[in-house]
Amino acid sequence: MSFGARLKKARNSKRMTQHEVAKYLGLNFTTISKYENDKSQPDNDTLQKLSQLYDVSIDWLVLGDAQPSPDKPNGKPMVYLDGEMMHLTEDEARHVRDSLEMFRLLKEKREKYDSGRKPKE
Repeated sequence: MSFGARLKKARNSKRMTQHEVAKYLGLNFTTISKYENDKSQPDNDTLQKLSQLYDVSIDWLVLGDAQPSPDKPNGKPMVYLDGEMMHLTEDEARHVRDSLEMFRLLKEKREKYDSGRKPKE
């Protein structure tokens, strides 16, 4: 697995969009995309911030050394819903991630649209 693929995996495990990560780091989201597509490498400070944000070691990000995943005990994805732990298939986990990312993108777009509208007097 490449550095970019590990970054994307870590971001997805935190259920964050590239826009959210970019905002947290004070970068453009295209920069995050370049990192995840192995087109660019972060500097040391950014690498450390990514490691902290994703709760993974720098060694795992850079080298791919074994890193336990808190949302995949026994190698199976899981979520907590209404206080109950549920194990998911890989397809279910992928669907949940995709749906959540779409929801977050639409919410962000809606908020930008709403903030640009002036209230009627």
